Amino acid sequence: MALLGLVLFVAGLCLVPLQETDVFFRLANGEQILRTASVPGRNLFSFTFPQQPYQDSAWLFDASAASLYRLGGFPALVVAKTALVALIFVAAYFVLRRRGTSAMMAALLLAAAAFCMRERLVERPHVVSLLGEVAVIALLPALQDVRRAAWLLGPLVALWANFHAGAFVGPLLIALAGLGIAVEKIITPAAASRRALVAHGVAAGFCTLALMATPVGPGIFRYLAFHADIFAIHPVDEFRPLSWQSDAPLVIFACGLALVLVLCVALRTRPRLRELIPILGLALLALRHVRFGADFALLAVLLAAPWLAALSPRWATRTAQSYRVQLGRATGALLALAALVPRLGNVEQHGRFLAFDLDRSTLPLAALRFTEEHQLRDRMYNDFETGAFLIWQGYPRHRVFVDPRLPAYPRSFHQLLGRSDMTRAEWTRGMDGFGVTSALIDYAGVNRRVAWWAPEDWALVFRAHDTRVFVRRNAANRELIAHNEIPASFSFSTDEGGVTVPLETPPAGSPVPVCEWKLRLGDLYFDLDGGQSSRALAAYRDALAATSGCLAPEREATASAWLGAVARAAGRPADALALLDRSLAVAPNDPAVLTNRALVLEALGRTGEAARAWSRIATLAAGTPLGEHASSRSRALSAE
Repeated sequence: MALLGLVLFVAGLCLVPLQETDVFFRLANGEQILRTASVPGRNLFSFTFPQQPYQDSAWLFDASAASLYRLGGFPALVVAKTALVALIFVAAYFVLRRRGTSAMMAALLLAAAAFCMRERLVERPHVVSLLGEVAVIALLPALQDVRRAAWLLGPLVALWANFHAGAFVGPLLIALAGLGIAVEKIITPAAASRRALVAHGVAAGFCTLALMATPVGPGIFRYLAFHADIFAIHPVDEFRPLSWQSDAPLVIFACGLALVLVLCVALRTRPRLRELIPILGLALLALRHVRFGADFALLAVLLAAPWLAALSPRWATRTAQSYRVQLGRATGALLALAALVPRLGNVEQHGRFLAFDLDRSTLPLAALRFTEEHQLRDRMYNDFETGAFLIWQGYPRHRVFVDPRLPAYPRSFHQLLGRSDMTRAEWTRGMDGFGVTSALIDYAGVNRRVAWWAPEDWALVFRAHDTRVFVRRNAANRELIAHNEIPASFSFSTDEGGVTVPLETPPAGSPVPVCEWKLRLGDLYFDLDGGQSSRALAAYRDALAATSGCLAPEREATASAWLGAVARAAGRPADALALLDRSLAVAPNDPAVLTNRALVLEALGRTGEAARAWSRIATLAAGTPLGEHASSRSRALSAE
């Protein structure tokens, strides 16, 4: 029951809509491998550095992901990931049980680790590394002689390296365990055998060589070295240091493990250094790069199993043995309930118990349709975070500016993208160097690059949700800018994030007439201020005050209708009537304008005209609540 509860809890964390964007370039790369029967060795997917060598050993993961997608789309990827993660925790559970940990404690500790790991339990090669790490921990006790050292772990690491370069953790764990044995031997010679020490050294060396048993060969070490200091050059979230603000569950988990260690020492149950040193090594790795926090949470539990087993007899003396089975069942039921409750919430909110297709809500789909419609994809800047999806969605028709495959781009490029003190002039020169003619900016509220597009050189032509599209001011884009330019630029600060800055006058290179600019400015103010905008009102008035014929008729009708509604609400019915009639001259059947006009006629005491106006609305909106209200109002006024 405890194991079943653990599996249900872990499955509940994994069976969620797919939000992991890195899976998209994995699918694209895997499809390329399946189609050509070869592993690409250069950056196929980018127009900025198409000849840059790219060596990633995870070809088996990519090909497997692409094959699963062919079979069942994104749901197949989520289900396969869930099955793999469940296997990882089942294996970890049996490792703990074999080392003397009770069923209840094993399930609870692994559930706590899974909760801390939940952001890394995604459709990426890293999940394969978690399975490989559990296998290495399970096999460590077998390293008592040199003969077992090679054949047990070498093939495992070789296979693992073809799924993920994180296979380097295998020889690292073996080496750290060997270091612990060496220190134990120095402190207490009888505590460790020389044969075990030599076996660990041979296994670590052999597994290090096994890392090269991939199509990239020694290139795997260059791939790993590239990631060592990338955060200092190009801040990427998963390579940041561990922090309390962002990683509180993991920090609390580590503190709890430290308390267990202190308890062991207090009870004179001294932990062995062969387990303690690997835990400290993983902790240091997680402190430097938070992406290894999941590895630390899972493996620390497994490595600490002997300490927990040593404490369990003391715990057992305080708890009747007859209750141990019941405690295991209760633990399983508790974990199953923890997995079930969020699902019931999903049923209540969304009507579905399970949903694990692609989550499209975070993807810039509307902006992509706009760029496709206006043929802006060929030399389009995109952010690091959206590059993977653009690869999957557009290759080979289009290539991307950048994507999350960090080693696919030179360090100088990462230095450019990693700067936070960029001026607009420097950014424009950089884009000139790459021939960029358009840009799709996502997460504009927190993306400082949204403020680097100078309105003198770039026109904002699309704005929806948190996505912006800019195009270069040139002859090829002139017509697009004339029809779609939005009169705005952006600023960015750490406190406020990205802030829209309306432009009162058009930049020198804009083809948009001043009257149209003012009308669009009114639309922008209306949007920014939630419809309660004196700024929008002033902009609309300026637009309508322009020379006759400056505005397109339908645009003039829009401004007149909005100003008429505002004038009616402000208690100026005569002004409102003139503006609404001006709008109806272009759009005579607009229900909103007609309704406002009927209300204005009532306010002016022109009952007969108001009755006829409501009658017209009743005809146009027949069968709707508005039509029923208009018909009732028309009859009442006619009776008067």
